[in-house]
Amino acid sequence: MIKPNPVINKIVWLWDGLQIGRITNALAGDRSEQRAALAFRYFSWKKLFNVLRIEIQLRVGRRKVWGMPFEWEIDTTNICQLKCPLCHTGLGTIHRDKGTMHYDTYTKTIDQIKDYCVWLSLYSWGEPFLNRRIHEFVAYAHQNKIATIISTNLNKPLTEEMAENIIKSGLDVMIVSLDGVTQEVYEQYRVGGILQRVLDNVKLLVEKRRELGYTTPHMEWQFIVMRQNEHEMAEAKQMAADMGVDSVIFKNVDFPHGMEDKEEAQRWLPIERTEFLREQPFFKPYKEDGLRCWRLWRSAVVNWDGGFAPCCYLTDKAEDFGDVSTHSVKEIWSGEDYTTARGMFKEGYSPQKWVGCMSCSVYTGSRAARKRGPLDLQPESVPVPLSIEPAKKPTNGNNANGTSKPVAEPTLETLSDEEKIEEHVGD
Repeated sequence: MIKPNPVINKIVWLWDGLQIGRITNALAGDRSEQRAALAFRYFSWKKLFNVLRIEIQLRVGRRKVWGMPFEWEIDTTNICQLKCPLCHTGLGTIHRDKGTMHYDTYTKTIDQIKDYCVWLSLYSWGEPFLNRRIHEFVAYAHQNKIATIISTNLNKPLTEEMAENIIKSGLDVMIVSLDGVTQEVYEQYRVGGILQRVLDNVKLLVEKRRELGYTTPHMEWQFIVMRQNEHEMAEAKQMAADMGVDSVIFKNVDFPHGMEDKEEAQRWLPIERTEFLREQPFFKPYKEDGLRCWRLWRSAVVNWDGGFAPCCYLTDKAEDFGDVSTHSVKEIWSGEDYTTARGMFKEGYSPQKWVGCMSCSVYTGSRAARKRGPLDLQPESVPVPLSIEPAKKPTNGNNANGTSKPVAEPTLETLSDEEKIEEHVGD
């Protein structure tokens, strides 16, 4: 945590006074405090000024925004070796090629957002450690004074070198998804996962961090409280303390975007730990004052292939608002998709084109949507191959021809085990 000083105290007062911290309402447990600490660790007046002007425009619902999103999510790979049943990747319901982000695409994006990004999540629908260069991605953001967070299932065997690389990269927070303390319980949700491998990786990272004399990354054990594991919460907390993990976060079950199956929900929702139940289990906590989705003003997502979207719930290629490989971040941020999506939350506005947000419950449950009624708009079709031939192994992040284009990966269906996934992940 950052040592208090008069300047930071005034900023905290301003943050709370203007209720900017409401962005953290969607976060579990102690994460709101953690995110605020990260924001101040990499504080700049330019970032604060950008946050303030975004917040003002969010509250008035301005369609064309002066300023930039300050919470960013960049998915450096959408490949994962697990089959979690409440994840779009595990379910195979994402209509986007599998692949690993080209490093040039990443650095080009960071160069455009470094003056505005308060914190950066380097994960979304894939396993970060299946990107062999993830420590380089983290290091580049750290060098540009951006707070970095990754969430990992830690099922990839880590070597001492890999552990040392990620620690020295400057990573601020590592969230380890670990929902049980016995293999029998753990594998019910983390399908294909090996509990002992995760525990060994955690111990290695904690020991290596101590050996190197680092205080980061903050090691967080994330435990999604579900029916099959709620009886293991106390043991998980004790095990985390014994291993030297910094914190344990117990969080609610989140269901896939678009899911409304109450019977399936009952399979996972806890019975005894009722504090981890929501009144509406499929609720998405992204509505500002019940009027508009704050993600359209505050945050942005860049997928491995350069596809740009306002949130991770827009998983399909057809729902992208743009592509950072062909357009600047500012062009997309001020483009027709964004201005249309923001306008949908204003009464009296008539959208002229389809955007992915139109099927989201945050929009359909808004006052503007109820008053507007159904929209007679259709999405443009974006062809997505059903399968892809494995690309030749690239050198230094470039493809076989030496050009800087994203490297296509095979679909998970063509891979039989973790080693084959590893073999095809691009540099």
